[in-house]
Amino acid sequence: MKFLRLLFLLGAILAAPPTVEARTLGLLIGVADYNDASGIRDLLGPRNDVTILWRALKARGAEPADLMVLADNLPQGPAFPVAKALPESGNILAELDRLAERAAPGDTVFIYYSGHGTVQPDNPDEPEDEPETDGMDQVLLPADVGAYSPITRSLKNAIVDDELGRKISAIRAKGAFVWAVVDACHSGTVTRGETVTRTVDPVLLGIPAGPVQTSRNSSRQGTMKLKTHTGEGGIVGFYAVESYDEAIERAFPGYDLPMAGEADTQRLGVFTYLLHRALTRNTASTYRELAQEIVSEMNLDHTGGKVPPPVFDGDLDAPLPGSDAARLPSSSRGIVESGRITFPVGSLQGFEAGARLALYAPGHTEIPIGMADVISATAISSIAENIAWADGADPVTEGTVAAVVSNPAISFSFVVSPPPPQDLTPTDRDIVSMALDGAFGTGAEAIGISMGAPGNPDADVLLRVRNGRLWVVRADRPWVETAGAPGETPSLALDAEPEKLAADLKTAIWSLARAAKLLRVAAALGESAGADDGIVIKATVSRLAGQEAHAVCKGSEPPPGAQAMPLDPLLPAAAVNCDFVSIDVSNQNDADYYIAGFYVDALGGVYAVPGSTARKGCVRVLTAGADRPLNFRFWIDTWDEKAQRPSAIGAENFVILAIAKDRTNQPPRLCALTQPTLSAMQQSKGDDTRNATPKLAALLNGVGGETTRAMGSADDGGAAMTGRLFVFDVRP
Repeated sequence: MKFLRLLFLLGAILAAPPTVEARTLGLLIGVADYNDASGIRDLLGPRNDVTILWRALKARGAEPADLMVLADNLPQGPAFPVAKALPESGNILAELDRLAERAAPGDTVFIYYSGHGTVQPDNPDEPEDEPETDGMDQVLLPADVGAYSPITRSLKNAIVDDELGRKISAIRAKGAFVWAVVDACHSGTVTRGETVTRTVDPVLLGIPAGPVQTSRNSSRQGTMKLKTHTGEGGIVGFYAVESYDEAIERAFPGYDLPMAGEADTQRLGVFTYLLHRALTRNTASTYRELAQEIVSEMNLDHTGGKVPPPVFDGDLDAPLPGSDAARLPSSSRGIVESGRITFPVGSLQGFEAGARLALYAPGHTEIPIGMADVISATAISSIAENIAWADGADPVTEGTVAAVVSNPAISFSFVVSPPPPQDLTPTDRDIVSMALDGAFGTGAEAIGISMGAPGNPDADVLLRVRNGRLWVVRADRPWVETAGAPGETPSLALDAEPEKLAADLKTAIWSLARAAKLLRVAAALGESAGADDGIVIKATVSRLAGQEAHAVCKGSEPPPGAQAMPLDPLLPAAAVNCDFVSIDVSNQNDADYYIAGFYVDALGGVYAVPGSTARKGCVRVLTAGADRPLNFRFWIDTWDEKAQRPSAIGAENFVILAIAKDRTNQPPRLCALTQPTLSAMQQSKGDDTRNATPKLAALLNGVGGETTRAMGSADDGGAAMTGRLFVFDVRP
């Protein structure tokens, strides 16, 4: 869904002091079944979404009586909430009013929506403090939504963002803190089946077209357009996606049973799944830390094809309710027998083959008594071996132990979905088949590349055929066919020589797979990194107001007058042409580090920053306690001035790798991680002017044919590693 930015007045948010017994009040809305007259397709995930979050909130101390659920056809039983009413417009608005009546200073009010969303033109008869820049209102679609009325200029029974904002303002006026979560969207493309996105085409509902948008906003935006006044409670917003992206639900069979549905109909919103995983880990104490854990897990790609980055806004440094430092994070009890441990949890809970586990005596969370490696896992079960008991600990030969994932596994599986049958003529089918045979030749399986089912929307890459071209569609990006348009999807002409088509397709797939691997490594290192690694980051992005989309970015300093904004690892940040990024890396550890930085663009390009480090293996030494930090400075450049066409846009990243330096290891040679972008595979070709090699070795060479591997420890004799990952939502 497109989200409107949370607007705050200057100065600190002054909330009233908390009551003695602050509560967590919740309203969980799950809209799965829509009335037949609306023509809106039903969803499968919202029933499970509200169920697992209801369980998570209870586990974090919320009273069941304080958690209201509006949903349809929930299963019965103690593991499921009892819905108070159907998720219809009147019931939703009434419950929001009831929350405003009940809320008190110090309370946290959790408002969650899972269902469809769409957009409609602003109603000029409805005054707005801050009109939408695109002329469109964002709306949530209750179960009783009806068609658009040209008389009222609105969908019947829809909940418009402005109305929702007024309801939330009334809650905050009582001094309560509001946490709003929306797992819905209004954007959709033809790359995915209609059963997996949470959006409704406005045309289906009779909504007139809005103004044509020629560019996107230069900031990532949230759902509610609110102002904060003195005495009001704070607010934070978590949103599955930004305006132009798709909120997706997928099958998670066996996760947090019992669930509604069977097998592949046990669906969840991907964002809700990630939120639930982060909440149940119990390692985040603020909303910012929770958001960072969600994005880290998202970049590990354990749920299927990569999804677009979410949006987080508001008072992210506020304390997260229900955090309990005394509770062991995300632990699971396993049975020890014959040198192995069997767990009733698996890859969906992070117990994935290759993960490293810390073992604890049940009921004792002070210090681990040993370590073990997960050697095999299904979605809901796992087995660990290679148990190493800590010095002084009593080995457990039979009985139970508690386990926590200390080093996550990295999935090196990269699935490519061939074109669906409806894309292909008999001639096209033969051409594409030959190209796939060439692209999936020797070595593909060894680095984790495999071919999935045709038309599978949850693959990492979706191949499509249209207008005589083979399109290489990233799972988290729209399919853009217009030559020279921002975000144009790479494609190959089907009438090329068969050998060349196969070679070019192999280059595209392998390049995207290598880039994905690097990001997964960085996400895993960032997730397992702690304050004890000594790496301290200070980062900003500087933007000059009114910068032209076709401007040439020059210089080694931010332009005069540019406004600097802080950057946090993992939190997605909007970036536009000629934004200037500065990242300082300090070392407060006792050991020296080799430091490397790589920019990864949306088309698989990987570039060393600064480029001059190529002479020394793309690494620099950061000595312990150095007075001067290492600095990475670079421009976000969305315009190729040489080719006079847009450069890559979308989800892009900056990776920092830190490898512990000692007298026994040689300086690593990490330039093999670099590779060119796929811009040459766009219809209007650009020139790649950066020096790079199309090989990914050094860091990932030891992976071989393994599908997963834990990173970050030196137990295997290698140098210990840590890292950080920055996420940019680059727009034209």
